[in-house]
Amino acid sequence: MPVAGCNALYRNTVKSALQPRVRPATLRTLTTTGRNGYDRAPQGGSPFDLAVPSVPPPNPHAREIAILGGGLTGLATAYHLSREIPKAKITIYEKNARLGGWIDSETVKVDNGDVLFEWGPRTIRCAPGIMSSAMLEMVCDLDLTNDLVAISKEAAAARNRYLYYPDRLVKMPAPLKGASFSDFIESVRTVLTEPLFERFWNIFKEPWTPLRDENVKDEPLGDFISRRFGKEVANNIASAFFHGVYAGDIYQLSARTLATMMWHLESRNRDEKSSILLEVLADRLNRRGIARADLVRHRQRFAAALNSPDAYLRRVPNPEIFDRLSVYTFKHGLAQLTSALEQRLRQTKNITILESTAVEEVTFEKAQDRLRVGSKSSPAASVYDYVVSTLGPRSMQQFFLSNNPRNPAGTTDERVNAACQHSNKSVNVMVINLYYDNPDLLSIRGFGYLIPRSVPVEQNPERALGVLFGSETSGRFDSVNRRSSPPFYIQREWDKEKGQPVVRPQQEPYDGPDIVHQDTAPGTKLTVMMGGHWWNEWADSDLPTEKQAIEMAQTLLKRHLNIDERPTVAKARLNRNCIPQPPVGYAQDMATIHDALLSKYKGRLKVLGPWWQGAPGMNDCVRVARETAWAIRDHKDELTGLQNYMRESFVVTHLPTRQATIEYTE
Repeated sequence: MPVAGCNALYRNTVKSALQPRVRPATLRTLTTTGRNGYDRAPQGGSPFDLAVPSVPPPNPHAREIAILGGGLTGLATAYHLSREIPKAKITIYEKNARLGGWIDSETVKVDNGDVLFEWGPRTIRCAPGIMSSAMLEMVCDLDLTNDLVAISKEAAAARNRYLYYPDRLVKMPAPLKGASFSDFIESVRTVLTEPLFERFWNIFKEPWTPLRDENVKDEPLGDFISRRFGKEVANNIASAFFHGVYAGDIYQLSARTLATMMWHLESRNRDEKSSILLEVLADRLNRRGIARADLVRHRQRFAAALNSPDAYLRRVPNPEIFDRLSVYTFKHGLAQLTSALEQRLRQTKNITILESTAVEEVTFEKAQDRLRVGSKSSPAASVYDYVVSTLGPRSMQQFFLSNNPRNPAGTTDERVNAACQHSNKSVNVMVINLYYDNPDLLSIRGFGYLIPRSVPVEQNPERALGVLFGSETSGRFDSVNRRSSPPFYIQREWDKEKGQPVVRPQQEPYDGPDIVHQDTAPGTKLTVMMGGHWWNEWADSDLPTEKQAIEMAQTLLKRHLNIDERPTVAKARLNRNCIPQPPVGYAQDMATIHDALLSKYKGRLKVLGPWWQGAPGMNDCVRVARETAWAIRDHKDELTGLQNYMRESFVVTHLPTRQATIEYTE
């Protein structure tokens, strides 16, 4: 399938690369002046330069680099480093016998064909702009677009999302964009009549809610949402969302980390006693946008990397494909992505992969200004110019507390030790995959449903987090974009006279597969997720076995969906410590560890991944991998991966004038 760029992507990322693509959100006050009151440029705040930066010369010291961890983040980091610094020797250390981390796809044989089970993430979200550009680049370069399972925004999996409350499924209001009038009326009826949305309208009282005390630097996410929008919104809606993403307890997670924008908006205009909703409205009226400063800088650096106007056409698949998608995966599951990465890396002569090799020590050799990496399985320690770690705080604590007298980190203080211990929080999730021969097993269509913390225990004694309707995202004929029609079967080329990409006429009709799907067997595939924070206090002996988990899942599906049939195939797996949980005070922990990385390792040890950036999404993992590769290539040793926690900042752009300022969270 031919792929290339498009006019829209060129405008948004190349031609306007310096213009932060931002969601509307805030500005300093609701008061407006100027023509019609809405064209006022930013007043106050430090100016922020939106110009494309020049790319510095390559780092002469980045000759040998070690990457700790062979999951998606580690593999993507090696991939980007090999592109940015082709002559660097890169070594990947992985403690397990296989690469890929939590991404694991299994094909199961059944009577009528094959069924694919995912044991970790199952789809990639089509995020806007810079959030997904690194992933799209990689997907294109690895030649995976022909196996793309593309779930349309119009598919049931995109438009139908459910919550279970208190004893039935409730369809969430459909997105207004593209919704029909009947969809709108149904959404209004749902909000007005369903107990799930009881006191939902209290969110509009938020402007009269007192601001948090200026001495409060963080608080539980559940308390923050309850305080600003009401306890019902927190317990009924927000808790379900964070069950789906983090399998976490909103009353244990950090508001400052997971609701960064709202945390900033609440206090940015403290003198005028503004509020989150008023700040959002002010931005709309004043035609301003706000974005995290690190994302704006990432966008600028990406623009600098495009050294010619047509570079995007060579790098990124046709984004018109992705503009129409909600999520996507691949014919052989998400493991096809990590497998393709592994294959590419093994074919690169400067890259060495060491499996079944757990790293136990990273020490700084002051005399050589290099880092020594040691492991039990390798008797001789190896020395590197840079080390990139995707491992968690427990490993970092071990590195800091090394007893090697040559290591300055051996004298780490108790504050760093406490920060590593406090931020080392994670949850176990039991994943149960079930396949039924009956393709009409469900009476509803959709992505699945999540279960809020407020559901009575008798309706959820298994402590399930949610149920995914897996068949909907595996490539049903009525849920994917067909390949025989645009935008799939198009090709573009760069027109030098017009200075933009144009469509190239097709010489032959498209003769590839019209639909790409994962499952060749008809039937229904469901995934039940259990545990998470609900099981935090359970002893290992109290956790269900895989057999017990399958029985619990079937009982749950009988109660919630009235499914009496026995599955043809049912398999379960307990993923231990699979999702990091940023606790209250997480940002301060990260700032403390950032300082320690600079003082003990001189910025030569960098950290990245879900443990450190607080985001478990696959797009986020690949984006920070590219960012880390740039930091090493550009010789920015002050960037440890945690620098953004030192002082959270946001770029505010006046859209008509393109003037920008930067402001900081209290």
